[in-house]
Amino acid sequence: MRISIALPNTVPGADGRLLTEWAKRAEARGFASLAVTERLVYPGHDPLLTLAAAAAVTSRIGLLTNVLIGPLRTAPVLAKSVASLASLAPGRLVLGVGPGVREDDFEAAGRPFAGRRAAFEEQLELLGRGAEAGAGAGVPVLVAGMSSAAVRRVVRRGDGWTAPGLEPEAVLPFAERVRRAWSEGGRAGAPRIVALARFALGEDVERESAAFVRDYFSVLGAEAEEFVAKTPRTPERIREVVEELAAGGVDEVVLHPTAAALSQVDRLADVLLP
Repeated sequence: MRISIALPNTVPGADGRLLTEWAKRAEARGFASLAVTERLVYPGHDPLLTLAAAAAVTSRIGLLTNVLIGPLRTAPVLAKSVASLASLAPGRLVLGVGPGVREDDFEAAGRPFAGRRAAFEEQLELLGRGAEAGAGAGVPVLVAGMSSAAVRRVVRRGDGWTAPGLEPEAVLPFAERVRRAWSEGGRAGAPRIVALARFALGEDVERESAAFVRDYFSVLGAEAEEFVAKTPRTPERIREVVEELAAGGVDEVVLHPTAAALSQVDRLADVLLP
């Protein structure tokens, strides 16, 4: 299974210098990919611009949006951005994309929340046409979401599925559902399955990590504390989560940091990489 790490592009305290140093260090330590996530109204760095900066300071490591909220942009704008990034980092980009779930992001973008699903379908169709549509030929597309519609989109338009940051017991049954639908839909081979897991390593970042997770999920009310409690914070728990996902057939796990400290790259590499 591929082991990847996300850039802290939505974590408070992560400036541009940290992001580029993080990218270089992650490549040097042997992570498979660098990932970014997206919230428009939450402080942080734009995901596509962040990956462009990472592409400029690295040469081998993969680049993954995990995930991009597609309908915050029109289909042509998204297609051009994808094509541009794919050109800047040939063969390295994978697009994890979903329709979005938070209305405040759409209000801020001036985009209709109610129409996001139809807009997302249009985007997937355009991305599937690749170079013909100026959308970045050969860029794999991973569809996000845990719904019947998400499964249909994977089978019709995607190269695989990317899971939200939930525990393995929630992710793995849905991954199997995606695989079954893929086979029943007549697709060759198997869908690429990517899972997300948050993490923090070290007593020196515990408070920062908990504060970020609590704030990021504050929209969920009291449930935010569950996300704080379930964030893996020990080498043993991180290995346990990764091993469970690997046993369930996940192709790649992306560890998302919850603290803006460069130490997290080396600490995670020491736990998971040879």
